[in-house]
Amino acid sequence: MFMVFDKALIVRSSNSMIFFKKGTEKDLKGKWFQYHKIDNMRGNIFFIRGNIRIQITTERKIYFYLIDKITFLPDLENVMYNFINCSSLMFGSRVKYGIAFKAGQPGFEIFTRSNYHNFKVCVDSNSFEGAVGSALNIHNSYAMAEGLNVGIYDIDTF
Repeated sequence: MFMVFDKALIVRSSNSMIFFKKGTEKDLKGKWFQYHKIDNMRGNIFFIRGNIRIQITTERKIYFYLIDKITFLPDLENVMYNFINCSSLMFGSRVKYGIAFKAGQPGFEIFTRSNYHNFKVCVDSNSFEGAVGSALNIHNSYAMAEGLNVGIYDIDTF
């Protein structure tokens, strides 16, 4: 259980992550209520006070969520496979050092970033010189025009 920005609470239940905050309206004044839930997620939560990011470490993957300071809603920023088989992975607010450990095992591992890289995966090797694209964020898709061809593509399946 973690308190985020001194106004929201993130709790781990048996198979989900539940987000609570205090009510401000007349009927909920001072009472905690659930405002968001991430279903089918079992793992450990990590949050550092002053950070805008939470990490949820599951058996197979590690999820990084950015927390909006106004709405307190989580926005999935990144996902990585739990290749080091840890039960908790903690990064500081400057994301320079990381500590990984597994419950029940002695010791822990410390990771440092040797350089900054932004890996991108090649989805299509064709030349799109002169093509024009635009994001359609509401529909989680993008539009691309190349010559006389116009297409709308899903951002997950391309």
